Amino acid sequence: MIAACCVLGLAMAQMVRKSENSRVWPAKTTVATAVATCMIGGLLTVMTWAEGRSANAGILLFFVLGFAGYLLMIGAIISRRSRRFAPIGAGGLMLMLAAVWSWGAALGMYFHRGVQSPSEIACILMPTQGDYTTELRSIWQMRLPEVASQNTSSNGHYIWDYHAILVTQNDGQFQLYNWSKKGMRFDPLDPMRNPYLPRTCPE
Repeated sequence: MIAACCVLGLAMAQMVRKSENSRVWPAKTTVATAVATCMIGGLLTVMTWAEGRSANAGILLFFVLGFAGYLLMIGAIISRRSRRFAPIGAGGLMLMLAAVWSWGAALGMYFHRGVQSPSEIACILMPTQGDYTTELRSIWQMRLPEVASQNTSSNGHYIWDYHAILVTQNDGQFQLYNWSKKGMRFDPLDPMRNPYLPRTCPE
């Protein structure tokens, strides 16, 4: 749905671009909206980070970059400051930054970044209503905005569940890892301090 709306927006921008008389105010409005998005979104991101919800702040910043970059790209198309079908500039750079950030996190999770030794059996699990029953199998499921625990305290300052965990097994021994959204890697967990976490991968 989101992808379809983005494609529709680009198509409409190309149509407005062809008109000499009506392309000035849409371009200015689009750029002004992008600037306002950056200012308001940046403020909300800082406020969310200050409350101790760094993971949510990161995801909010990701969407702010993506939306503002898309608007700037639309504005560049309408105002003819870019080549047809190949918009560059600030909007394109912001979208590239968001894409690299998202897929960099996905690749780090997919290839078990932070795990020193290879494992015979491994699975990445996300919490669903407190239980780690959702297994992430494809890299598409591991993109930055897709991996985040929503089980927080009433004031939203504390996250009760890990965003995702990695369960590995070697020679009958298991090891647990927590996915760090800040470092984009898996950090070892102490099983004794996390007795409720699963020890085996779902069949």
